[in-house]
Amino acid sequence: MGLVPDLLTPSQFAHRAVGIPWIRWRSDFDGMDCFGCIVLYHRHVLGIELGEVPATDIATGFHATAGWRECEPEAGVTCFMAWRNGAPTHCGVLLTSTEVLHSEGSQDHPGSVRVSRLAVVQRAYGEIKFYRYTDAHDTQ
Repeated sequence: MGLVPDLLTPSQFAHRAVGIPWIRWRSDFDGMDCFGCIVLYHRHVLGIELGEVPATDIATGFHATAGWRECEPEAGVTCFMAWRNGAPTHCGVLLTSTEVLHSEGSQDHPGSVRVSRLAVVQRAYGEIKFYRYTDAHDTQ
């Protein structure tokens, strides 16, 4: 049995992740898309395994990972945004009450992981809903 790596603080994770290039359907420290950032944050900060990033879109990842529960905004929760037809098209992690860590980019417009002010993200992406991941069998 291998050793469980020490978890990172949110600040350590952000410091390590900021500047990593946006790469579609990736979730490692060489490249990540927005859902990949969520997967890595949960793995390395919260000690929760969400699985791999689905090679489709964020809505598929959101729906395939049972256990999301809508909650109030607070540090460490996931922000799903840019809703279309009831499904999110972008996501990030609320680092503080005013900062969001997210990986922003596209196939046509290279990007990277960055920290943005929550107010700026809200203006850019519209409605933001906050979710906490709990065990899929948790009824609370």
